Amino acid sequence: MKSFVLVLLGASLVACSSDPGPFVPYVPEPGSPEAVAYDNGITRYLGEVPVVSSYPGNAGTKIHEFDAADGPQCLRGREFRAITRSRSRRDLLIFLQGGGACWSDFCFAITTAPPDMPETDLLKLDATNPFQDHDLLYVPYCDASLFAGDTEIDDDADDTPDRIHHGLANLSAGLTAGYDEFPDPSRIVLVGSSGGGFGTILAVFLVRYVYRGVPIVVINDAGVGVAHPEDPSFVADLIDEWGAGDFVPDDCTDCIADGNVTRLVRYALGRDPGVRIATLTSEYDFVISNVFLEVPPDTFRANVIAATDEIRAAHPDRYRRFLWQGDAHTATLGALSAFVGVDVAGVEIPQSALEGLGNIRLESIHTVTTRGVLLEPWMRAFVDGRLDEAPDLVADPGPLPPWAMPPP
Repeated sequence: MKSFVLVLLGASLVACSSDPGPFVPYVPEPGSPEAVAYDNGITRYLGEVPVVSSYPGNAGTKIHEFDAADGPQCLRGREFRAITRSRSRRDLLIFLQGGGACWSDFCFAITTAPPDMPETDLLKLDATNPFQDHDLLYVPYCDASLFAGDTEIDDDADDTPDRIHHGLANLSAGLTAGYDEFPDPSRIVLVGSSGGGFGTILAVFLVRYVYRGVPIVVINDAGVGVAHPEDPSFVADLIDEWGAGDFVPDDCTDCIADGNVTRLVRYALGRDPGVRIATLTSEYDFVISNVFLEVPPDTFRANVIAATDEIRAAHPDRYRRFLWQGDAHTATLGALSAFVGVDVAGVEIPQSALEGLGNIRLESIHTVTTRGVLLEPWMRAFVDGRLDEAPDLVADPGPLPPWAMPPP
C-alpha cells in the first residue's frame, strides 16, 4: 500500500511540473531582464485579466474572449479576443497584427478584432510557412496605440470616451491567454507587422517578463520605429496622449530624445542577452513615410539607415536588417485581408489617405529579395541562429516611386 501511494504521489508531482497553471505575477531579481517591465509598471494587467470563454475556431484554432469590464477593448469599445493554435508544444510564435494608429490629429485604424485568425504567410498551415509547426498566439491589433496605450479620450467633450486606447490591457490579456496554453516553450519568435512591428519594440519587455529565461527572436516587419528626428516632440506627444509613458524605462534617458523609438530596440538588446532582433522594411515604405509620417521617401530612407546603423553598431552580433528596394508595406502578410479581415466596416480611413490607397502594396516573404537574397530562407536562418546565412542586408538606393515625383 505504501509503494502504491508513493507511485501516485510521484505521478501527481510529474503532472504538476508539466502544468504550471495560470500565469502568476512575481517580483523579479533586481537588474534582470525581467525587471525592465516590472520596474516600469507595465506588468499591472498580466494575470489579472482572465479568459471568460474559449471555443474552437477554424483549422485548429482556439478563440479566447475577455470581459471588457476587465480592460481589454478595441478603440471604439468593441470586444477584444486572442487566438491560439497548438502544434509542436515546443516553439512558440507570437504574432502581433498590424492596423494603423489614431491620435488627435489623425486616425487610420482597424477598430475591431477579427473573429478568427487570418491566413497569411506566417499563419497558414502549409510547408511554405517557416513557422507552421510552431505553437501560435495571435494578438489582434484594434487599440490604435501600438499595443501600448492605457487611457480613454473624450474627443467631443460629451463625457463619453471616443477613443479607448487599451493596448497594454489587450496585449497583457493575449499574453496571459498564451501562457495558459503554452507555459513552457523552448523558444519564442515574436513577430509584428506594421503597427504590430512597432508593437514588438514595446512588447518584448512584457514577453520577457512572462517567459523567464526563454530565448526570444524578434522579427519587426515594417515598424522600424523611426518617426520625426526633426521634431522630437512628435513621439513624446504620442506617448503622452496614449498614456504609454511607462514603456520608456527611467534609465533610458535618450530612448526617445532623437524623435524615434529605435533606441528602445538598442536598450532591449543591451539589457537582455537572450534577445535577437531583425528589422524588415522597404526603403520607401509608402504607408509609413507618406501616410503616417508625411515625410519625403528619401528622407524616410535616410532616417531608417541612420537609426538602424546606431543599433547595428552597438549590437552587431544580435541585430540584423533586411532592407529592400521599393515602397511596399510589410513582407510577412502577403494579403490586405491580414489587416482588415472580413469586417471592412471596422476600418477607419481619413480622406487624405483614401486618395493614396492605390499606392499601397503588400509584399510576401516568398517574393521580397535584397542583394539577391530571398527573405524566407534568410528569416529561417536568422530565427535558427545561423547568422552567417542571415547577413545584415541594406539595398542600394532605388529610384523614387512615382507618387513621390513632382507633377509635370
